[in-house]
Amino acid sequence: MTSSVESIRQRLGIPASAQRVLVFTESSHWDPNWMLTSEVYFDRFVRRNLDQAVAALQREPRRVYGVECIFFLRMYWERCADNQREAVRTLVNEGRLRLTGSGVTTADTLLPSAEAILRDWLLGQEWLRRNGMTQEPGLMVFTDSFGSSPALPSLLRAAGFDRTAITRIDGMYFMACDLESSKRFPRPGTSAEELLKNERSLDFVWRDMNGAEVLCHWNAFSYGQGDMLAFRGLSRVYLVRFAIPARSDRHIARRIGQYVKDLAPVSRTPYMLCPIGFDFVEPIPDLIELLDRYNRNHYPTTGVWAVNAGFDDYLALVEGHREVLPVIALDPNPYWTGFYTARPGLKQRCRELVDDLLLAERGALRAGGLSRAETVAADLADAWWAAATSNHHDFITGTSPDSVVDEEQLPWLAHAEALVEGALLQHMPAGPLPEGNGAPGPPDCSRQGERLLVQTVHHTVTFAENAGGAIDSIRLPGEEAFDGWGPVNDLISYRDSGGLWRMGYEFRGGTWRESARASERPVHLEVQEHAGGVEVVSTSELDGEPFLRRVWLSNRTPLIWCRVEGRAPEGHSVTVRIPSGLTVGRLVMDTPGGVVARPLGRYYDPTFWPVEHFVHVRDKNDGRGLALMLAMPGAVSCAPRWQRGAGRDAQCHERDGLWVHRSAGQPGEGARADGVCVRLCVAVHPAR
Repeated sequence: MTSSVESIRQRLGIPASAQRVLVFTESSHWDPNWMLTSEVYFDRFVRRNLDQAVAALQREPRRVYGVECIFFLRMYWERCADNQREAVRTLVNEGRLRLTGSGVTTADTLLPSAEAILRDWLLGQEWLRRNGMTQEPGLMVFTDSFGSSPALPSLLRAAGFDRTAITRIDGMYFMACDLESSKRFPRPGTSAEELLKNERSLDFVWRDMNGAEVLCHWNAFSYGQGDMLAFRGLSRVYLVRFAIPARSDRHIARRIGQYVKDLAPVSRTPYMLCPIGFDFVEPIPDLIELLDRYNRNHYPTTGVWAVNAGFDDYLALVEGHREVLPVIALDPNPYWTGFYTARPGLKQRCRELVDDLLLAERGALRAGGLSRAETVAADLADAWWAAATSNHHDFITGTSPDSVVDEEQLPWLAHAEALVEGALLQHMPAGPLPEGNGAPGPPDCSRQGERLLVQTVHHTVTFAENAGGAIDSIRLPGEEAFDGWGPVNDLISYRDSGGLWRMGYEFRGGTWRESARASERPVHLEVQEHAGGVEVVSTSELDGEPFLRRVWLSNRTPLIWCRVEGRAPEGHSVTVRIPSGLTVGRLVMDTPGGVVARPLGRYYDPTFWPVEHFVHVRDKNDGRGLALMLAMPGAVSCAPRWQRGAGRDAQCHERDGLWVHRSAGQPGEGARADGVCVRLCVAVHPAR
């Protein structure tokens, strides 16, 4: 063993003879505002959780309790007495109230921008420093995020983290979330199968497409695997709590035996991790005493030493055996896919808030130099905190019920937007931008029966009124880009039994079935000329709901801008379908932290992938290509089953939660429409 590993073992009281060590990390997962508002969560659970944790740490000097994010720690700090503040500061600085990350929240890393994620981690660390807490976590634990960016190692290393942990990855079984037997997991061809069956290791070195590496642990048996260590029943989670204390020596030994049985086959090092910490669970009374009794009575026969420690302690112990760990380029997606596009209005406001904050900072710096920028930064501190909080995996994801969205999330965003608006008005130049000399005129438009032709210097685009107003063809000079492959921007409605988190095809017994297409009914096309271009407008109906489509073309750019406004029918998803006529082998798209190449499918059929800004597909034979650029986070699927002849379709997916009132998992609650449109632009390029 290395000297660092030896010193950690000595500090934790692990005997030199112990060949197998079971590390219990204890925490509690605190969602700022998922099913309830943060105020309700704090009053009902968090205050009591932290009161009990502080008392337990003071009573048991060898005990460690983890805090996963700063949001509720700050609320507790601001509302507790001075003597309790001093106790918290002391425990944090001693490393016994152990931070498993410096983030304001446990962020989603698929939908927010990279800037938003990095600021999240920075703001939490700066809050600790301002309040005299010197702990600087070297790891970031993503307790319950629904998948992770495949470029997460690059993001973490940029912020100074070299270790991480994740839970929800594609293909895994998660208790009470899957409507079938755990024996059908891990799913074939997924990250879970790779780690559990091929590598047989929950610890690995995660190397991303940029070459960045972090040491990572996967909680394959959930982030609350050890919650019932001293209890009988089903769960201690606040939503379905059914647990009776059971503290006998026999019960504890049986629980530990089961944990070891699960973990030992997938632990390449002498160390196994058993996390304690489902949602809003309280600390286990006298945890150290229970583990000490187990070690006295059972370690001599089992050879397993049980210890309470921090998550970072566990990873530091594993680090000493790094040479036996697999090195994996992990893309732990798709886990759930419905949240990629649920509540688009919320997503759009979260994204634009960060963009406007950055714009305000730059404007202040240009207008008044560093001193003015610092003043504006202080004025915008609350807005940045709201922006960081919106990264949470139940905020920007759109997975909270209407009551929480209306009572807390939207008011927070509105307050932050008002702060930013004042800074922008003060520091950004007013008035229209000059168009410059020699700006090209608008494209030429002509009608041929039921078709509208728009001729730009870049391409000829044909719209068909008898196909619902969709684009019928796009021709580049000298070749056909899209011609004869069907409506290019058709709207398709699917009957979908999924919800805010997932789609109907994701679970056993779910429904995902096409119900209507905009191209099935003729429409009237209107042409409007403005801003040096033309806009083609049409209104279609899908399952009784109207959808407005706008397509804008100009001689200034080869990009084709598309906008869809509407509300999907209840229980449906609506997609924008773009048949490309290309033979596609992979999808290239951006993700927070980098650009990733993904296969067309991974287990789900269809497979929707999360997209930050763009996706590009290229024909494997002649190099022709298509790029879709989104104005907000979205999802894309490329499915060969839609082919005509040898071609394939690229489909830009927009979740029914964009517009439709749907179940959010509680009686009487729904994901009310927020009236936001789909916005994307299309670019095509010729063969090599």
